Amino acid sequence: MARNKTEFSVEQLAAVAICLRETRDRTRRLLAANDRWLTQLEHRRNHPLPPPELRRLVADLHFPQRRKLRELIAADPRSRLLVSYHFGDYIYGLNLLGAGIGDQARIYYLSQARGSDGYFQNMRRAFGKRAQGPESQLIADESGISTLAPLLRSPGVQFVTFCDLTEQFGGTASVAFLQRPAFFPRGPALLSLTNRIPMLPVINWFDGERGQIVLGEQLEPERFRGESLAAAANRLTAALTRFFEPFFRINPEQWRYLGALPLYFIQPGAPDATQPQETSHANPQQDTAPAGPLQQ
Repeated sequence: MARNKTEFSVEQLAAVAICLRETRDRTRRLLAANDRWLTQLEHRRNHPLPPPELRRLVADLHFPQRRKLRELIAADPRSRLLVSYHFGDYIYGLNLLGAGIGDQARIYYLSQARGSDGYFQNMRRAFGKRAQGPESQLIADESGISTLAPLLRSPGVQFVTFCDLTEQFGGTASVAFLQRPAFFPRGPALLSLTNRIPMLPVINWFDGERGQIVLGEQLEPERFRGESLAAAANRLTAALTRFFEPFFRINPEQWRYLGALPLYFIQPGAPDATQPQETSHANPQQDTAPAGPLQQ
């Protein structure tokens, strides 16, 4: 008999509770809420939705810093990394962001797999002519450094990636998260530093009434005097994590990888580390949570 999706193993429940410093009962409720949240996201992503429902979805997204982003792109013509998280309604949120600046800049999403027909149909119905189509996808397995570097260094390109994945994306940096050492991917920071382009943190967050798209402060691809590339990447990765943590503390159930949270506190290469089998790099269309015994 298949287990109910809201049932969790004793090991997973205990490990997540320790990371959150919550009781098991509270953690069980958060994991169940997370399961419901992700089920809803997947339905909205790939299941063709009627236009009235899509219009309501878009109307419920709020992006008060849209003008700030447009002004930043106009004043600073460099390419930049829009570094996001699998949090809130990141699927429609990032597409709303792209629709809001697509007339100003070229936008690309680094994806693990190509979007489904249902996904692109929903985006066309939701955003009309402003929708980002298949041409905006760069498939990770097909996009090596020789492909990405010239594109990243081209003026005016806005390149969407994620910074909450595992060590397969450029290795990890040790950062402070939930008052413990944690390991988050430094791939975005390395892309920023080696291509001399800034990073702009962005997160999608449901505040209880509507979806919010929130921008952080732009992070420059600078290395301090005497600072190694690795040290600079670690510092910038820590800055990205500091931006993310307050949102996670308020609504941990909105993070796609809540069930895999303990894996972020295992140092890669440690004897007990469980290596993920597959990750997505930057993908509003298709993504996979870090795999392991703690995964739902």
